[in-house]
Amino acid sequence: MKRLPLLAVVTAIASLLPLLGCTCAILFLTPDHTPRLLTAAVGYGAVMLSFLGAVHWGLALEQPDIIPAGGTQRLTNMRLALGGMPAIIGWVGLCAATVRELAGLLIVIAGFIAVGIGQRMAWQRGAMPRGYLTVQWFVICLAELCFLTILAACMGMRPAQ
Repeated sequence: MKRLPLLAVVTAIASLLPLLGCTCAILFLTPDHTPRLLTAAVGYGAVMLSFLGAVHWGLALEQPDIIPAGGTQRLTNMRLALGGMPAIIGWVGLCAATVRELAGLLIVIAGFIAVGIGQRMAWQRGAMPRGYLTVQWFVICLAELCFLTILAACMGMRPAQ
């Protein structure tokens, strides 16, 4: 597989900025803003999950033999089947957040854990470009840190105002 371009690394890290903004706002603004900011954070988490899954679709579709005469390859099938799961998890989390914000947050947290495990398994099978797992682990871990910080703030553990 080819090497991960620098622009991909920069945009992956920059993708954390909206989530970092929501996290800081939840921590440092008055609690009156928390429900809307929490829904925004869960919504952005759903978007991030969609992109993390879409990478596998892109890798599957990049191959010229996506549907050979004898049927699709096992790796391609796996990528196509599992590539859409993060988007579904994100959507369920976002729907849950419209009723109960913390439930949505917990679903998105679980979704990022599942995606991290899936990314690691794909990397172990040689199904990811060089450097991709490192960048994705960084993004996933920082996103999880933001979500856990938001969870702690919503549970009453926020800095003194």
